[in-house]
Amino acid sequence: MSRIARLTRSRFIPALATVLGAVALIPAGASAATTWFGSSLNHDPANAGSTCAENGVNGPALCTHVGSYYPGFSGRATATVNGTITAFKVRAEGPTTMTFRLVKVRHVSSDHHSGQAKTIVEGPTVNVQGPSQSDLDNGIYPVETFHVHMKVQRGEEIAIDTTSNTAEYCADGTPGQLLFDPHLALGQNFRSSNGVDGCLMLVQAVVNH
Repeated sequence: MSRIARLTRSRFIPALATVLGAVALIPAGASAATTWFGSSLNHDPANAGSTCAENGVNGPALCTHVGSYYPGFSGRATATVNGTITAFKVRAEGPTTMTFRLVKVRHVSSDHHSGQAKTIVEGPTVNVQGPSQSDLDNGIYPVETFHVHMKVQRGEEIAIDTTSNTAEYCADGTPGQLLFDPHLALGQNFRSSNGVDGCLMLVQAVVNH
């Protein structure tokens, strides 16, 4: 090998090491991270499917359920980051139709039985299938995934429009959902809730950020 070739190679190796070292220092955050909010989906649905009227809300059959309270490890009500929701995950006891919403919530009472909310983003309407007969025979309540693309801001919460929420866990009277009748249409100002559903909503938002 010539002296010139040796010199070129000896200068190239440190330079390459410097470049590789610089690449290694690029923050891991350069790729998207994933988090979630709403239900932790750690409960099977139970005693679900009450209508808005059965929950004490008089008016149209369709109302908005806001997942406003998740005690213990059952979930977290608000988005913790700004990002993009890529999917909603639903664990239901039976078939239902729901429209996903993102809402801002304020002035929630200390007992979680009342509050105010307004819609920030209106998402798609989906048909939830619930478990098959085979699932039920085996005591399985599968998680259904609905892919979406919805911007979310920190502090926003999940809401759904439905006439019968089968995606909930009802056992101990926990006031998990604020009810709004008529539903919280996009463009309206904050409105006070009309009732409360004593069940935990089993809907989760997956967020890329």
